[in-house]
Formats: sequence, structure tokens, C-alpha cells
Amino acid sequence: MAAMVFVFAAGLSGAVAGQRIIYESQQGIAVPEDFGCIHHTGLEVCWPCLGGQNLYFGPDPGFDAKINAVRLYGMGGLAWGKDTETAPGEYNWSRWDSAFAKFRRVGVKSVIYTIYNPPPFYTRHPHDYGGWRGQLPNSQAALDRWLSAVTSRYPEVRIIEVANEVFGPSIADAFWIGTEQELMTLADWVLDWRKKSGWQGKIWSPSIPGVLGNVPPFLRWLTAYRRTAEFDAIPAHFYHVTAENLGKPASEATRWTALLELRDGLREAGIDQPIVDGEKGFDPGVAGAAAIFNYGVKAVLEGIRQVCFFHWGSYGTDETNLGQPFRNPDVKRAFEDLSALGGKRILRVEEASPGGRWTVTATEGAPASGRAVPGGR
Repeated sequence: MAAMVFVFAAGLSGAVAGQRIIYESQQGIAVPEDFGCIHHTGLEVCWPCLGGQNLYFGPDPGFDAKINAVRLYGMGGLAWGKDTETAPGEYNWSRWDSAFAKFRRVGVKSVIYTIYNPPPFYTRHPHDYGGWRGQLPNSQAALDRWLSAVTSRYPEVRIIEVANEVFGPSIADAFWIGTEQELMTLADWVLDWRKKSGWQGKIWSPSIPGVLGNVPPFLRWLTAYRRTAEFDAIPAHFYHVTAENLGKPASEATRWTALLELRDGLREAGIDQPIVDGEKGFDPGVAGAAAIFNYGVKAVLEGIRQVCFFHWGSYGTDETNLGQPFRNPDVKRAFEDLSALGGKRILRVEEASPGGRWTVTATEGAPASGRAVPGGR
């Protein structure tokens, strides 16, 4: 029996005048099963609220999009900090339970947890709790206990990211408090915990903002770190660049996004793990349904294993610029259709009209662990 073929398009899927073929192959490109990811804080949906723009704040009644993955980055009470671990070994899971109940209602398959903001009784440096900072805790046993607690209570946590945006371009310019060696020690502790605990999830390396100046120090750190081969993916954050320019050499046209340079640098260093785009935002006014959907598709064609769009809920004029998907059915559908590609093989991508949403023809049968390879043209 022939494999079922799916067509993902905003309108008609047939060929039209001016059609441009973006990609075509009988073999196709495998889309990972958990592809399709957004950022979500748990209980709070309003990103601009944090800057005093009170659009909406509180439990999000509209979070019903059928997506595959969520990246948690510690807001809305979903952090390791003292709101959760109230005293050594004592946890308050109330906000986590509420958030995960919501994720389970809509069928989220995978949650990515990024480590930062340790409780004050585990810090070794003065800590900036409002600045999304990471640092090496003062106790490996405490980190082990925390990771075991959060992953056993919430089995959806299938990916742990060691740290967020650690070079920008120097480590002192980024969201890391401490030295490069302390970052290596944190990575050691996380990898050690996986071996000791028998946890079957994946571990992402620390991430960077994926612009040109941050790539060389990141590659230097990855090359110097003796256990880089144990990471399951290498994350970078490719803000601003659009689908049409993703994968081109870093320049003003790409907003100095350096996917090509990072990808080539990893290959030259013998590092073969896939790249993931852990935070994806757009310039103001850019992120409509077509831009979101097309970018996710192009990312797969360029060998990116996962895209986590940042952030669910926005005026559309701040650094996230996704608009309000919970109030915009076209944008919401774009997220859902990207997630629906998970586990399939993309056979054909075409642009029916300039600036419009691409038409994607896909089929069942992509292996869940398959890695996409660069294939756009």
C-alpha cells in the first residue's frame, strides 16, 4: 500500500504561474518526530507585561494549539529557583503542575528544560535573578537531586539544555555568571547525572545567540571541551533572519545570522551533532503565518533539527514579534502545521506566490531519530 501523502498549504496546492521550486526529492528529508516548538512560560502568556505593557497576564485560556514541544526558560515560576526548591530538597510544584496539566491537555510530547537561576543557597557567585542567568551551583549533589526530581515528576521533560546564550561574543557579555571552566564543569555534572541516573533523555550543549561574532568563541569552547561528543544537539538562536536568507553567508541581508558559518565550523572541528534553533523571533511586523511556516520548513531543509519560536503572545512590536497566536487563527494554524510535519518526510516545497506561504508535500515514514541534511536551493 502506498504511503499517504500530505499537502500543507494555505490555499490550493497545484502548480500556478510564477511557481518556484524550493526543494524536491523522491527520497525526501526526514522531519524529527518532535519538530514544532514554542516558548511558553507556564502560567503567564504576556511577554510585554514584563515591560509594563499590560496586555494580558494570568492563566492562558487560549493555549490549545496542537504543537509537539515547548521550551521552558524559567519564567512564570517554572525555574529551579527558590520559588520551586523552597529549602534544600523541598519542592513546591504548584505552578509546574498547573503548566504541565495544560501541556498534557493539548498533547505536548516533549519539553525542553534549560538550567539556570539556581536557588540562593546553591549559588557560588552573586546572582541576577531577573536576568535569566546561569551559573555553576555550589553542589553537584544538589543539581543531581534537582534534575532527578523534575524529570521523574514530569516525564515530558525529554531534553535538558546545559545553559542559555553563553557567548555574546565573550562569556562576560552573555547570560552566564562565571568562567568558561565553570561552564565545562556544569556540562560535566549534567552528563554525569545522565549516566548515574540512567535517564534516557537528550542533553543539548550550552547555546549562543547565532550571530557571526559569537560563533568563533563558541567553536573554541566546544573544541576544548573534552565531552562535546556526548551532547545530542548544538543550539543557537537565529533571530531576525527570514526563510529566504537562512543558510546564506552572514551579512546585512541575514542580519549577521551565522548558521552557515556555525555549520561549517562544526564540521571542520569534527562535531557532527545536529544544530537546533532554540529561540526564533522576527523583526516587528514580519512574523505572519507565512513567515513562521516558511521559516520552520526552510530550517529543516538547512539541517536544523528543531525550531522553538519565541514567544507565545506578543504585541508584534517587541523582540518576539509572533503576534498573538491564541487570538490569530492563521498564525496558530502555521504552528500546528509545522508540528504536523513531525515524523514525516518532506518531498517537495514550492512557492506559489512571492511572500506567500509555501506549499509542502510530505509523506509518512520519516524515522523518529532521523536527521535532516541541508537540502534547500
